[in-house]
Amino acid sequence: MTIDINSEPIVKPVYDTDTRRMVCKLISYLLQYPDTEWREGLQGVQEAVLSISEEEVKQIVLTFTRDAQAVDAIGWQDAYVRAFDFDKKSNLYLTYALHGDERDRGPALIDLKRRYEAAGFYMEASELPDYLPMVLEFIAEAPEIDAIGVLGTCYKALVTMTESIAGQNSPYGPLLTLMLQVMPEPSVSDVPEPSKEEQKQPLGGLNEIVELMRRGNR
Repeated sequence: MTIDINSEPIVKPVYDTDTRRMVCKLISYLLQYPDTEWREGLQGVQEAVLSISEEEVKQIVLTFTRDAQAVDAIGWQDAYVRAFDFDKKSNLYLTYALHGDERDRGPALIDLKRRYEAAGFYMEASELPDYLPMVLEFIAEAPEIDAIGVLGTCYKALVTMTESIAGQNSPYGPLLTLMLQVMPEPSVSDVPEPSKEEQKQPLGGLNEIVELMRRGNR
């Protein structure tokens, strides 16, 4: 057997907490629908990312924003829809990629909402708790232990989404790859299973969540 002594394991970059929070906050914004207001905010993103010392991070974000500015609004919106609206694996609603229908998603959505509220993070009533920009905003602002707990519930979906988008040669691919790089990878013990009680009893808030799912699913 021949052993290649020159081969080295792939080492995931390690980012400090402030960098991780900043990157998650910026990507949370960049993954929202690119309407007129979104385009107006790109200059602010470019200014904010300059405070990050890691050159690779800056270049990925700056390249993305400059590419978006170089394409007309309709063209970029088309790229966004093509990336996120036609494949279950790349849907921005993370529990949909894992569970699909309403019955299976309910407990997962309730769990996310409870985790947000336990950390003092109250989401807008018009949005589902598994919407990726919201998840990233939470990870950017929550205490570390709460952020990792939420990350553990959706990490598999994040990996699946990133692989799917990267395979499309989408301009969003490098952004999602960066997202995974800055996140601490949760251990198996961090990934919870919905309790039997949650599966049996749709507790307070589920009716609201199901209604939002009917109105908000793409």
